[in-house]
Amino acid sequence: MASDSFDIDRHSTDDPETAAKYIDISKFNNIDETQSFDKFITIDRVADNRNVILLPNAEREFFNKKYNGYINWLWNRGKIFITLTAIAITIGCLAGFIQVFTETLVNWKTGYCTSNWLLNKSFCCSDVVDEEMATRGLRLVRRDEGACVAQGVWTNWSGKYSSFILFVSLSLLFGTISACLIRYVAPIATGSGISEIKVWVSGFEYQQEFLNVLTLIVKSVALPLTISSGLSIGKEGPSVHYAACCGFVVANYFLKDKIGFTSLSQYLTAASGAGVAVAFGAPIGGVLFGLEEIASGASFNSSTLWKSYYIALVAITTLKLINPFRNGKVVLFHVTYDRDWSTQEVPIFVLLGIFGGLYGIYVSTMNIRYVHFRKKFLSKWPIQEVVILVLFTSVISYFNEFLKLDMTEGMGILFHECQKNDNSSPFAHRLCQIDENTHVMDFIKQLLSLIIATIIRIHFTIVSYGAKVPAGIFVPSMAIGATFGRAVSLIAERFFFAPNSITPGAYAFLGAAATLCGITNLTLTVVVIMFELTGAFIYIIPTMIVVAMARIVLASFGFHGGIADQMVEVNGFPFLEESDKESFMYEFNANQIMSKDLAVLPEKLTVSELHHTVFENDKLYSGYPIVRSADLHENDKVCIGYILRRHILKKLEVIDTEETANDQREINLMEFPGSDFSRAAYQFGDIVDKYPPIVKGTIPVEQLFDTFRQMKCKIIMVEECGILQGVITRKDILRFSRGLSRELEGPKYAYDEHLNERYFAFIQKVSSLFGAKI
Repeated sequence: MASDSFDIDRHSTDDPETAAKYIDISKFNNIDETQSFDKFITIDRVADNRNVILLPNAEREFFNKKYNGYINWLWNRGKIFITLTAIAITIGCLAGFIQVFTETLVNWKTGYCTSNWLLNKSFCCSDVVDEEMATRGLRLVRRDEGACVAQGVWTNWSGKYSSFILFVSLSLLFGTISACLIRYVAPIATGSGISEIKVWVSGFEYQQEFLNVLTLIVKSVALPLTISSGLSIGKEGPSVHYAACCGFVVANYFLKDKIGFTSLSQYLTAASGAGVAVAFGAPIGGVLFGLEEIASGASFNSSTLWKSYYIALVAITTLKLINPFRNGKVVLFHVTYDRDWSTQEVPIFVLLGIFGGLYGIYVSTMNIRYVHFRKKFLSKWPIQEVVILVLFTSVISYFNEFLKLDMTEGMGILFHECQKNDNSSPFAHRLCQIDENTHVMDFIKQLLSLIIATIIRIHFTIVSYGAKVPAGIFVPSMAIGATFGRAVSLIAERFFFAPNSITPGAYAFLGAAATLCGITNLTLTVVVIMFELTGAFIYIIPTMIVVAMARIVLASFGFHGGIADQMVEVNGFPFLEESDKESFMYEFNANQIMSKDLAVLPEKLTVSELHHTVFENDKLYSGYPIVRSADLHENDKVCIGYILRRHILKKLEVIDTEETANDQREINLMEFPGSDFSRAAYQFGDIVDKYPPIVKGTIPVEQLFDTFRQMKCKIIMVEECGILQGVITRKDILRFSRGLSRELEGPKYAYDEHLNERYFAFIQKVSSLFGAKI
């Protein structure tokens, strides 16, 4: 892979004062904060926006041979609309498949459909409403679960021990298959994928395998298996990944030779938002997620907004037509509240918001520490780790109702309104049977069940998120907030408010909003998603209160990003944002951090010379400054352009020769193809940036940082009196910022290695008791 920076050898300047402060950026290449830079290719937005002629007949005229010119005319004008529609339908169909497959596997752990064991509970317990509706298209509604079991339509596993063994065994089977798929088929399909997509959209292209068809297939199959294993992980993060895969694959198929990085990033942003839309059943929330999270490091213009809106609309419509829940809705726990809130409840709303913020701080901090421990000690045993996590999770969860249930199903119970204003009870769960007459032991039992579920799931989430399986953290966080909020509602209703004066389910809803904000650090997105999930618009102010309090808590502890942003830093991904601008930058200028050892190209050269420079140098560069041919062997060189290596490779494919290495035909890099006055055999002027960004060596690094952020350029030339002195890349700025910050202030994330070693020694002792050697 080509290097993105010209930092073969760093040289200080002749100025003694400058030399005294010279920073050798190459020493920051392998620190934790920059460890993954080489996995990404920096995209130059300025150069990428050029229309490059890559190959003869490269523009894909799909219908020229088979169809007439009119059809071809329609294709050229409708291909963007067709591409967006294809992406959206693909995402919607995949979301429907994943939901049905997941629910089927989860239901098998607790029972089976009497008439057809392949059906999940939603399909098994659906029935025709009446004959009139049947004639209109078999509109199906879901039976009451209790009635479904009572009528013998669905059969729960019986037997005290056999049901437990089956529950644990199936959990282990599903988790093991998922881990094996990731380990042996597509390792890059692991985790959430949000951090990588966010970095990609910001201008650093990740490995192509990350979004290819194989990754899409493995992610779509392994995700339901992982969720069904019972691990405390969600599907929302992986949904963003598989949706982005759909956007990448479909857009490249239809628009391959006409799509640049800027356009592709718009499709990735829009598809990512649609992934959240179908996962939550929240189309507007998905669009806002693309704006607030995915595109936070890039420009989110009206074109991206429209693409996001349209893909989310069509994807959610497709999902609704599939009707995976068999209730006509696209979410499992759609509830409404008809009792308004009172100002007396505001202190409790504040408490829920504070809990959400503290939860985000605790879980993200502990998860980062465990991720470090996993990388150092457990990286050789990814499958074994997943199996052990599934075993502990399934055994412990089996004995707690709120841990045993699928998280979305559990939230459906916790969010539900127990009583309406007329004191009628539409919901028969035992949580709704607790009132002032309930025996204190029954009250304590339910309260402890919720609190224990909250505490255990917090720690299960910490150790599960980041395991080598597809894993998200949104739904586990919401489930934790829901159990905590419901526990608070029990206390509030029994000790602080009159009976039936509050809506307990709303507290679970607000707790879920608080923890979702705490772990993601998102505001507007969280509020809108929660409204679309439940339809609880009368709780708009309480929701905004809990989200605001969660953000205030996060900010007061110095947390300015969600778990995805923190994973960017922990994994050493390149991502240029305002927080990377350090106060010490004003003390340094471009001369002190630039690279002076350059590989340049003359404006005129032969095919063989270009071939040698591009392929046979000891160091493969990702781009080359172009200088006047007369200056090639002079110390003082004038830069007249810049060319990307990948564009050169595309152009060299056009040259029809078997002996490229010995071809003496001339190439003029600055002239455009088809020039009437050119003597050169080939002209590459259409792929050259003739006006690359240029600065003086005395410009402060702080201004350089702002220039890179605003222009989204890859490289900046440093000149003095018109003479090329060196270059600085976007990655150089990040290496300088993160590396020097580490030297001056220490690592951002500190780890207790002594404690980690003791913990690993304990794991080794325990494993030895079972005959396993680690």
